[in-house]
Amino acid sequence: MRARFTCNFVVLLLGAGLLVALFAFAEPTAGWIALGAGSAAVVMALYSFAAADQGVYQRLADGLICALGAWAIVAARVMNYRGTWLLFGAGAGLAALGAIGLLVRELNLARGLQVGGSRLGLDEFGRLSAVQRDAEARR
Repeated sequence: MRARFTCNFVVLLLGAGLLVALFAFAEPTAGWIALGAGSAAVVMALYSFAAADQGVYQRLADGLICALGAWAIVAARVMNYRGTWLLFGAGAGLAALGAIGLLVRELNLARGLQVGGSRLGLDEFGRLSAVQRDAEARR
């Protein structure tokens, strides 16, 4: 699995989980969950940023994910009054960045299926992928 997909999917899950946790648990518990979600988002962004061939959008998204994760950590531990809504914003931002990242990845993948003037069908793409995996396994 590619680092780009993994990062975006995990960030989407972290953001959505944080949004649910904010209203499902008491404020101290939700704050600790937000601390963990922010830390995990920062780690995922750094992991994705360190990977090769990520593209311009993913590099920008990694920076924003890292900043939102850091903001979630600060808001969870420092902000006492109105902290829930600040964490809500961080969770919504993480979920949105993860969803947009997955959408951009799928659009780039669909663009890559066009070879020359014709598009590859799903069966041809699956066969070519299997041939490529076999060739890489033989190396």
